[in-house]
Amino acid sequence: MRATSESRRRQARPRFRPGTVAVVGLGLTLAVTSCGGGSTSGPSSTTSSTAPGSTSPPTAPGSTTTTAGTPAGSWTTYGGNAAHSSLDPTDPPRTAAPAHLWTSPTLDGAVYGEPLLWQGSVYVGTENNTVYALSGADGTIEWKSHLASPVDGGTLPCGNITPVGITSTMVLDPATGILYASAEVETGGGVGHELYALSTTSRGVIWDRDLDQPGWEADAQLQRPALALDDGRVLVGFGGNYGDCNRYHGWVVGVPASGTGDLLTYRVPTANEGAIWAPGGIVVDGAGNVWVATGNGSASSGQAFDHGDAVIELSPTLSELQVFAPSDWAQDNEQDLDLGSTAPVLTADGQVFEVGKNATGFLLSATHLGGVGGQETSLDTCFSSGAVAYASPDLYVPCSNDGSVAQVVEGPGTLRRGWTWKAPGGSVWSPTVAGGLVWVVSDSGPTLFAVDTSTGTTRFRTTLATGTPPHFVGVTAAGGLILVAGTKAVEAFR
Repeated sequence: MRATSESRRRQARPRFRPGTVAVVGLGLTLAVTSCGGGSTSGPSSTTSSTAPGSTSPPTAPGSTTTTAGTPAGSWTTYGGNAAHSSLDPTDPPRTAAPAHLWTSPTLDGAVYGEPLLWQGSVYVGTENNTVYALSGADGTIEWKSHLASPVDGGTLPCGNITPVGITSTMVLDPATGILYASAEVETGGGVGHELYALSTTSRGVIWDRDLDQPGWEADAQLQRPALALDDGRVLVGFGGNYGDCNRYHGWVVGVPASGTGDLLTYRVPTANEGAIWAPGGIVVDGAGNVWVATGNGSASSGQAFDHGDAVIELSPTLSELQVFAPSDWAQDNEQDLDLGSTAPVLTADGQVFEVGKNATGFLLSATHLGGVGGQETSLDTCFSSGAVAYASPDLYVPCSNDGSVAQVVEGPGTLRRGWTWKAPGGSVWSPTVAGGLVWVVSDSGPTLFAVDTSTGTTRFRTTLATGTPPHFVGVTAAGGLILVAGTKAVEAFR
């Protein structure tokens, strides 16, 4: 099958902020304090450095409140690595219950993305379009930057988030100390999408860049998938709002990490829909190729395959390389059974695992996706949305509809079921593996569970003080910390 794609370049000028100068060279961008003022266009931002005291909830049974020094680990992208595999391989096996370390002050909005950790600071973005830097040692606010006014969800044609601001997981470049955040912004009664670059050194916005594409309906596009870094660019994925209303497409937009130069874009070649929306976002392999999965397209039985409900590999320049779709892709399209409700998982033996709302897990060859019906094998799994965790050879699949996590063991051309763990109540979201445990949040309580990777039994559980967990919430694990964000706060355990 000949793959079809749409890849193009667009030149746009970034807005550099007063008080900073962009120094670009050798692929690096640094924020340098400058003298004098100046004027800029576009959404405004404000930055402040504060250090209010943090608050701690009642200690959960079996845990104690502790103090600790600055954490040394890092988690600078969704899942902890470019493959977004939700694994901390450095955490030694845990035998004691997690001790509550801190709860942040109340934030100004819900946090849908995973917290990032770098050089002792925790970074989160809220639906009110504020980026926070928290102390990893005690949760106090080190600084915050309000980027722009968010969009009132009630003004959108459909959706289930309000307000809508920073919904995706941000990404931080350790080589430059620059943090990238994508925000939906109010623009004089309209809707815009902006990428912001913030310096973790000067603690403010360096530049921002318009992400909106000519001809699209901005209020029908939602930027939910986690950001990624690849080949000197920030990759930003788009789908539609909850409810699949109006006209939208799946997109990947590649923005130069320096802020200057052409944008690269890939549009899923559906007549309509084909969202790239999984919270685990855009996955990058060791060669710099880009992997995405799509939701339902608009083609139905008897029509040509339209790239809905597919796994797609792109080059670093966002040209389509190959594609896979289930044989029943048209039925999945018609019934809104998104294959792309999770992101592709790249396995250690050169394969790709994908599972979605159709409850079938597919194992694919990374070098030959095979087109329609081209899987190596498949396995009845569960209805899954969020992100799959991977610690070779084990995959940990969130079963969204029945509040469980299913272990799936992969091998060359093979998949088999392992254990299944079920929460006492409620839905469970995106798991993370650390310290020989699967960490997963249930919205009942809400509760953080730690499940033994060998036996599938609950080892530890603790009630959270983060507020109601947003759908698909993930768990950050780095530097001995376990971090969870919610609708009002971030909580840390050690």
